[in-house]
Amino acid sequence: MKLVGRPKFLISVFLFLTALEVSAETLSIDIQKSDSSPLYIAKSMLVFEDKTNQLDFDSIRSPLLESKFIKVPSSEEAFNFSYSQSTYWLKIQLKNSNLNSKEIALVVSYPRLQTLELYFQSSKEVKKIPSGYSVPMTKRPYQSRFFVFPVSFPGNTNAMVFLKVKSPNSINIPIQLWNRDLYDRHEIDDHVIQAMYFGIACAMVLFNLFLFFILKDSNYFLYVLVVSSTAFTIASHNGIASEYLWQNSPWMDQYSVNLFISIVLILFLAFMRSLLNTRQLIPKLDQISLSLIFLQILLPILYILSFESFIKIIVLSHAITSFWILFVGTICSFKKERIAYFFLLAFAFLFLALIVSTLRALGLIPTNSFTIDGPQYGSAAEMMLLAFALADRYNTIIKEKETAEALVKFNLEKSNLDLEEKVKERTQTLNRTLSAMRRDLFVAKKIQENSLVTDDRLIKELNLVYRYLPVSEVGGDFFDICQLNKSKYRILIADATGHGVQAAMITMAIKGLYDNIKNFELPPSKVMEIFNEEFMDNFVSLNSLLTALILDIDLIERKIQFASAGHPAAVFFQNDQLHLLTKTGKMIGLKKQIHYEQSELTFGPKDRLFVFTDGVFEAFNAKDEEFGEESLYHLFQSTRHLTLTEVEDHLLKTLQNFLNGQDRQDDLTILGIDF
Repeated sequence: MKLVGRPKFLISVFLFLTALEVSAETLSIDIQKSDSSPLYIAKSMLVFEDKTNQLDFDSIRSPLLESKFIKVPSSEEAFNFSYSQSTYWLKIQLKNSNLNSKEIALVVSYPRLQTLELYFQSSKEVKKIPSGYSVPMTKRPYQSRFFVFPVSFPGNTNAMVFLKVKSPNSINIPIQLWNRDLYDRHEIDDHVIQAMYFGIACAMVLFNLFLFFILKDSNYFLYVLVVSSTAFTIASHNGIASEYLWQNSPWMDQYSVNLFISIVLILFLAFMRSLLNTRQLIPKLDQISLSLIFLQILLPILYILSFESFIKIIVLSHAITSFWILFVGTICSFKKERIAYFFLLAFAFLFLALIVSTLRALGLIPTNSFTIDGPQYGSAAEMMLLAFALADRYNTIIKEKETAEALVKFNLEKSNLDLEEKVKERTQTLNRTLSAMRRDLFVAKKIQENSLVTDDRLIKELNLVYRYLPVSEVGGDFFDICQLNKSKYRILIADATGHGVQAAMITMAIKGLYDNIKNFELPPSKVMEIFNEEFMDNFVSLNSLLTALILDIDLIERKIQFASAGHPAAVFFQNDQLHLLTKTGKMIGLKKQIHYEQSELTFGPKDRLFVFTDGVFEAFNAKDEEFGEESLYHLFQSTRHLTLTEVEDHLLKTLQNFLNGQDRQDDLTILGIDF
């Protein structure tokens, strides 16, 4: 009997000590500590693994299961449970030592979690907040690329917070406690950083697409596909795609990352075979590359048909394919292929990021800010280095061409007849190149025109009529119309210095910047300040400036708020009286941290507004006489009885008569609104 009783006694003591250990670790965290910086709370949380997936919140709170919550190993920032079929419950005790209530936010900065529910239990209430990618973006408590749980914490209160997590994807839980105001500011900064990355990607795509149209080199087109697919992969990986592209598609949230990685690897293999010419250089290894392309086409199909069966296989295949690309690049480098050095270095960054992401997904390394954002950093480095590789390749081609031309010139000097033939050939080549450039300019014109296409519904709701006339095929003027909410609309008009291709490329670039901030429900002056900061961070090296005007029009409150960065004054007619919307700050691109003032006015029925660029009045005839602003204001005043379409047609005809055959010197854009 003693032998039987002693093991039971030892087990009881062990369970008692374990309960004491768990209880000792369940310490309250004062949320006041989050006022200055976010708190990483993973190491302070207790975890219970529900392998049955049957327990609900009431069951979890029962005394029987309370002792089941234990400390599990984690990094300072996150838990990593890899791929698991279990449901995980996490809990932590929080307290508000202040007498006043406080707004906090619990943030899980990993967007691949299907079910994520927060339970806030205090003496006054029990609150459930559902989230995870199974919940549509519009129904989440806080619309963000991550999962954010805003909580109003009562004063002088202790509360127990539970978190329920389940997902078919790898279960990584980077969790932080934020002061709500601090997180709102962090969210804006985060979007600026994302805008920088995707702005660089867009610039690389547009620039190399332009080179492809000019040079007709398929490597540039493959590079565009690699960069585009990589950007989509990053957008899926970090939640940007869930926030903006597919806000209500759990299927895409579950499958998209691995599908896009397969696409990136397929395109990278094709790009490698073309750029390094592996078919001739290493034909046997090239056959393996073709096999891997087929594998990366087949596995995603099987992955879609059976997610649980193939998720780890497809992740492992990504690592193997990445190793292979790195190996082929190394072999080509040993064969003294100059471009292989750039390719190897570029892919090494992306390879490292991909391996880090794979190891984190498999639970072999901890989850932290580096392992989460590593693919984005690696992608940016890979993108730039591949661009250098193409530039070096082009430079090599140019040098080879110069050598060939020198040899041709030497031979041509021997014979006048050969010289005449070569001159004819060169003339034909130049004519073809000129024709190609004209075609490319036509394509650029179409691209820019398409980028300026505005939703007809917005134009109709604002009673807006516009004219856009670049001085050449493409121009430096740009405008955008978007709807902020049910009654408020935002209009941007901008004018980059100069005109032609350079100004057009700048406007395409700033469009990418503006698209990422235009829907911020901030005053126009704040949006203009963010716009200036982004422009200075990304395009200050272009030595270009631009004027801009942002107007917020509220049709219900009948109010206009505006901020002007050195832009020509808009003309507002109210009760047949002309008012000017003068500038409220300096041009964009002069310096950082420019402060913009904001003005406001109200409008009524039959009021009219004209917004335009300086090309409308800075027109000079053959006598070097300027049309001028006063003539423009007089024309607007004298045509108050006409419709907006008639006014703008009359303006264009008047300018044409004034120029009397002289070409316009600047791009012309005008927008008219009748309230």
